[in-house]
Amino acid sequence: MHHHPQTKDGLFRMAKRVDLDAMIPREDFGITDEAYVLELIRDFPINHLEADSPIRRLLRKPDFQRETNHWTPDQLVTFLASYVDAEVIPSLILWKAPRYIFVIDGGHRLSALRAWMEDDYGDGTISLRFYKGDISDEQRAIAKRTRKLVEKHVGRYSTFRSQVDAQGIVSTKESRRAQVLFTRALALQWVPTDNPNVAETSFFKINSQGTPLDETETLLIKNRKKPIAISARAILRAGSGHKYWLAFGPERTKQMEEVAEEFHNLLFDPEIESPLKTLELPLGGQVSPVNALALLIEFLTIAGTREKEGKSIDKYTEDSTGDETIEVVKNALQVLRRITGNGPSSLGLHPAVYFYNERGKYSKFLFLGMTALIQEKLGNNDAQFFKTFTKVRGGVEHFLIENKSLIGLVLQNLGKTQRVPKMRELFEYLVTELKANKPIKLENAIAQLGLRGRILDINAIQTAPTISDETKSMLYIKTAIKKAL
Repeated sequence: MHHHPQTKDGLFRMAKRVDLDAMIPREDFGITDEAYVLELIRDFPINHLEADSPIRRLLRKPDFQRETNHWTPDQLVTFLASYVDAEVIPSLILWKAPRYIFVIDGGHRLSALRAWMEDDYGDGTISLRFYKGDISDEQRAIAKRTRKLVEKHVGRYSTFRSQVDAQGIVSTKESRRAQVLFTRALALQWVPTDNPNVAETSFFKINSQGTPLDETETLLIKNRKKPIAISARAILRAGSGHKYWLAFGPERTKQMEEVAEEFHNLLFDPEIESPLKTLELPLGGQVSPVNALALLIEFLTIAGTREKEGKSIDKYTEDSTGDETIEVVKNALQVLRRITGNGPSSLGLHPAVYFYNERGKYSKFLFLGMTALIQEKLGNNDAQFFKTFTKVRGGVEHFLIENKSLIGLVLQNLGKTQRVPKMRELFEYLVTELKANKPIKLENAIAQLGLRGRILDINAIQTAPTISDETKSMLYIKTAIKKAL
């Protein structure tokens, strides 16, 4: 993961990113159509981004470009300030395809400028339309904060606009900036090729130099036309945003959007607040794009198939009809509906009990371990298991609540690839022992996971004078679960 400097006002310690994804639409790189005869423009003044500009209407991002949400509010403000203060900004790199102009490098820069011009930092008209009105509270909060920072350090675009129209020449910082704004232009380079494959190669070459793509993004881009990648992106956005599945035709597209929305609601609703004030917690943890996509890929790898060991993203073939993608989502949804939801087959596993640690932090390994167990039992048509589980679940839940911090320690001592299978084994072990009416000994449960040694339960002892959000969450969970059970 990348490390980001703490934001100036320390309000948000985690790097919260501004969602600018709606500013430049996506399009398939390989689209071949009658070519427009377009003179290659030499540079890029800001009026090319005005609402009625023909150039803006031709601008596209490649469909495999990652989401435009990697800038913090501070980075966005710094960029806008350096734009109006005539500081050097790296040139844009564009590629002229038959029908569109693709942004090969500079997507964030152009999106930030357009967001400023439209006063839409992920919460305005364009974004709302793009996400069909479905915008998270976190996204709204970040947008509001970005707007405040921009107004404080740079100013509103509309103010600059009106200053240029007013003829009186006053040499204030404002009017100097306004003049720069409407006279400067971003430098431009064109990728000199007609061949989409050559353009795609230069896209990856150029983009591997900036913010490095993390593992999840690389995996998604390399396998972008395969069922798991298409499904994960659809589910993350509840079937809105850029439609990676349009090639599937109207019937499959509609199906995809409906299933993705149900999937999203089961996994990510309601949103988490910190510190916790409710036990209504989402099964999938936080919706921050990178975490959620990583979780979805792992979940779909296990639950998207009925093969015993799961089936990884790269083992699928590219899907042009949507049949396989729908199959993957439906398989996974069957597992998900066992874990949660109002259906008759739902076990209704309580996220706070099963998938969060004693401090209210989400544990994806517990979640994926349970997923693997259910996927296996569904694959074997083992209806008996679900009956048994229902009989002994009181004991399972008691064990989990008592030993959360210890399970956390065990997870830290397991190798990366062992964590999910070992949690699956732990759940299965608990069910088997309780079914045989055996008391669960902690030592045996841990030994089951391949760890030996005496066990001291080290429940985090609070020594700091201030109570952190984690501790508040921990105290809340302790008392609330006692009541809930």
